[in-house]
Amino acid sequence: MIIEKIATEKNYMRRLYSFDRARDGFKAFLSACTERNNTILLPSFIGWSSREGSGVFDPVKEQGLNYEFYKMTEMLTVDVSDLRQKLQGKKIKVLVLIHYFGHVDPSYYEIIKLAKDHGCLILEDEAHALYTDIIDGASGRQGDASIFSVHKMLPEKKGGILVLNNTFPYSLSFHDDYSDVVLMKYDLYSIALKRKQNTAILLELLSGIEGVHPLWNLDSIKETLQTCPVIIEDVNRDVLYERMNEKGMGVVTLYHTLIPEIDKDIFHESYRLSKRILNLPVHQDVSEKQLKQLVMTLNETIKELKSK
Repeated sequence: MIIEKIATEKNYMRRLYSFDRARDGFKAFLSACTERNNTILLPSFIGWSSREGSGVFDPVKEQGLNYEFYKMTEMLTVDVSDLRQKLQGKKIKVLVLIHYFGHVDPSYYEIIKLAKDHGCLILEDEAHALYTDIIDGASGRQGDASIFSVHKMLPEKKGGILVLNNTFPYSLSFHDDYSDVVLMKYDLYSIALKRKQNTAILLELLSGIEGVHPLWNLDSIKETLQTCPVIIEDVNRDVLYERMNEKGMGVVTLYHTLIPEIDKDIFHESYRLSKRILNLPVHQDVSEKQLKQLVMTLNETIKELKSK
């Protein structure tokens, strides 16, 4: 047996295609592998805004595809029993799995197995999980394809990347485009480390505030978050959001409005969550001093609202 001096096989190659936006990459993925009567199965927690529309749902509508939604819990985790039922109910072409805010679902491997057992292609939406994939290796390897949103995770004005794993059996209508080397301009490892450190600091600071708690148990921070999601219990989240940003605290509510196709009567857990979740910044530009100011302002603002 001959041992080569350098690796020559391309067994671990991932095909990368660059776009202006992640949704454009998703649309290219759908164009390559779906036909008009195919059904796409998506999570029941998808947002919409008047400025941007819906990044993951708009391409499905534009392609004229059938769609179904599977339930999410109020912890923003997949309701696996409902997913299993939906997969058994009809032929699903593509399962979309969203890694919300860079977090990987605790049932990730079970979800992947269910989809594969039912012959689905799997698209991992990693718009928030660039570092969770590339640095942490916790996502993006089990599905057939992934999409990144560069401008949501790095100080770039635009950028989307479609990643095709070796399991993806279709070809795209254009050649591989390596303009995604924008990623190589940044020290992604150090950025991910800073985000993890900020998340740990923030969670410790938040532990003393009543009526605010992290969406997930993040005692062991192994993933790199886009923002840190917390649940607001005692005051109106929308008013709190407005007051915090009036004070320059840079909080966001990424899923404040769900797409109308998600039925309120069926997916009430999603709607309840969308009215209670607030996302706090943990990006690489935020200092520990700023995080302390953020939490102090959050506590003061909640007290102000509760006193009225």
